[in-house]
Parts: sequence; structure tokens; C-alpha cells
Amino acid sequence: MHGTNLSEVIALRCVVCKKFVAVRLNPEDLRRHLHDGIFVQFAFPYLSPAQREMFISNVCPDCWTVLCPSNPLAYS
Repeated sequence: MHGTNLSEVIALRCVVCKKFVAVRLNPEDLRRHLHDGIFVQFAFPYLSPAQREMFISNVCPDCWTVLCPSNPLAYS
């Protein structure tokens, strides 16, 4: 079952601010993602969307908020 053995801790580095974000996950889920090509949202359903985004874009939640504001008027 996904997320039952969260014994692996990995550090992902933000490409914008260069700070590290630690994520705890199941080693088998990490293997399925890296070697079997399972999409992040299916391999790690127990992670928050912000943590999963770190796997996809390597942008931390703080930088994501600055780069992609939720207010549509911020883009004009």
C-alpha cells in the first residue's frame, strides 16, 4: 500500500531560491516512479500537491507562489 513505509527521506533543491526541501516517502514508491515511470501523482498520492510539484518542476512552494500567483489580475 502506498505511503505505509515512509522510511526514505530525500532532499529536493529548488531551482529558483536554491533551498532544500526534505520529503519523506516510501522507497518502493520512489523506485516505481524513477524506474517504472509511474507519474508523481500516482506514485505519491500521500504527498501534498506542493511536495509533488517539487518532483515535477523543482520549484519550492514559496517560489511557486511568487512565480504563479493565484490572482488572475497579477498576470496583466
